[in-house]
Amino acid sequence: MKKRKIVSLMLAVICTLSLVLTGCSGKKTDNTTPDTKDSGTATTSTAEGTKDTAESTQTGIDHTNPLTLEVYDVAANYQGTQSGWFAKVIKDKFNLELNIIAPQASGDGEALYQTRTAAGKLGDIILLDNSPLQDCIKAGLIADISSDVQNSKNLNQYYDQYKTFNAGLEGNSDGKIYGLPCQITNTSPTTYSEDTVYISPMLPWDYYTEIGAPEMKNLDDLLNALEKIQKAHPTNDKGDANYAISLWPDWDKGGSQITMETATQLTKMYGYEVRGAVMLGNKGDMKEVTDDTGAYYKMLKFFYDANQRGLVDPDSGTQNWDTACTKMKNKQVLMFWYNWQRGFWNTPDRANEKNAYIYTPVEDMDFYQPSDSYFGDGRAFALGAHMEGNDRARAIEFLDWLTSPEGLQFLHDGIPDWSYTKGDDGKYTLTENGLYGLMENRTVPDEWGGGGFDDGNSKINQWPLNAVSTNPNTGEPYNTNYWASYLEANKTTMTKEWSEKYGGENQVKYLESTGQLKPVPNVNIILPSDSTDVALIRSQCATLICDTSWRMVFASSEDEFKSMWADMKTQLDGLGWADLVASDKATYQKVLDARAAATK
Repeated sequence: MKKRKIVSLMLAVICTLSLVLTGCSGKKTDNTTPDTKDSGTATTSTAEGTKDTAESTQTGIDHTNPLTLEVYDVAANYQGTQSGWFAKVIKDKFNLELNIIAPQASGDGEALYQTRTAAGKLGDIILLDNSPLQDCIKAGLIADISSDVQNSKNLNQYYDQYKTFNAGLEGNSDGKIYGLPCQITNTSPTTYSEDTVYISPMLPWDYYTEIGAPEMKNLDDLLNALEKIQKAHPTNDKGDANYAISLWPDWDKGGSQITMETATQLTKMYGYEVRGAVMLGNKGDMKEVTDDTGAYYKMLKFFYDANQRGLVDPDSGTQNWDTACTKMKNKQVLMFWYNWQRGFWNTPDRANEKNAYIYTPVEDMDFYQPSDSYFGDGRAFALGAHMEGNDRARAIEFLDWLTSPEGLQFLHDGIPDWSYTKGDDGKYTLTENGLYGLMENRTVPDEWGGGGFDDGNSKINQWPLNAVSTNPNTGEPYNTNYWASYLEANKTTMTKEWSEKYGGENQVKYLESTGQLKPVPNVNIILPSDSTDVALIRSQCATLICDTSWRMVFASSEDEFKSMWADMKTQLDGLGWADLVASDKATYQKVLDARAAATK
């Protein structure tokens, strides 16, 4: 996936920590060295962290020789060798290096996938969306890891969830485990643990209150507010140009998605999630993406209207995600919509100055928000079928560690004693480095490998457990936003003013009270892959829809905007759009049926 789907719901610093820690795509120790009690391998502690002995006496795995694991990763935004502090952690602990192979950073992800699958080796560790995972299992590229999971200390704790997921694999009547679904939780299938929704408009509270915190009934009102803010603050403190909205095209056309991704994500503010050629509604209905009254068209029109007012970053059509991130970290982007984007800027100090981003209500929004991803988020880790012997054991050991409290703390929370400290009560508190390390790419200590914190984040950009899961070492979530210490520190001027104005403890409580939020059950079922004919139609339609969508955003007039949409629909008909819609409706009806069953 793209960082977007990952994103499984991470907030603020942790979210992004994980995200860029990973971004957008956030994720035990004592006060001196990383905690090793959950690793399942014999280790010795040093001032630099944890180091494995050459031969693990507990597992019999030989770590003497360095091993480079190729990680084929659809979630990664980076391609190449993992470097920095996370690289040092796994080098010291396992004598491992990771070579990240990232389709979405390769220039032609589909060609990369086809080339590697044809060669019979996709990767040593593989991270795929559900449908391609099933294809690769059928092609013999994915290993059966049932016994490995059962014999692993940490993976085995989630055996039932893994078994439920893998039971949906076509032809897997024996219940073998091939994939480890990502972003599972140790909460429950019906819980929604966040205090924000994944997608919603967030504005800088200082700028918003400066213009009188106007009531906003619809998107036109939102644009009016953004226009006033941008006119009042055309640049940031450094003199760089500010824009209400900044977009990026490199997340488009991932997996089954055929639409402009930024517009796709914003449909969730109006009750729909785009899935291929259709949109699934939060009330169990389904519409075509090309519906003239649908949420996708509505969000394209929102971007078009914004551009007509001069509110869209002119670099949007050509810049990549990294460039857009830099602008977010510099407060050049005046509206965030992913809840984890706040981690690029928000801190308690800034919130006390009201200089931070927070949800700003729009009355007509009707949010699409799934519950916790207890059974996973639509992607899974797997092991290449070619892996054998000691190399296989080392790869499984690494996956098991990623799922341990220690591994999850590195993924979600950063560097012990640098990103956070441990109190006498066993709870964690973010340090200044924990708050600012990601957004400022602060230099980490030499004993952790040096270099920038953001540069050294895990480039896997996906997490075995969602950050809302409870850390058994602390009894609190891995998500730093929900640590008691953070919640206390985050009782800021901004949050107090927001609560007083809107009468809600947080965004979720507020939206529940207004009737704008009713989470849908989060189901993770394995859907069939496209036939060859449908795959060709999807590819051609994706190119047309994405290209047209971007041109519509920058259309010179509303007549041109509407004409482009109409022409696109005519061309889609000639490409076999009806067949694609029929295929996707049949496929995603299974999702709607599973959600309906979950509520009975």
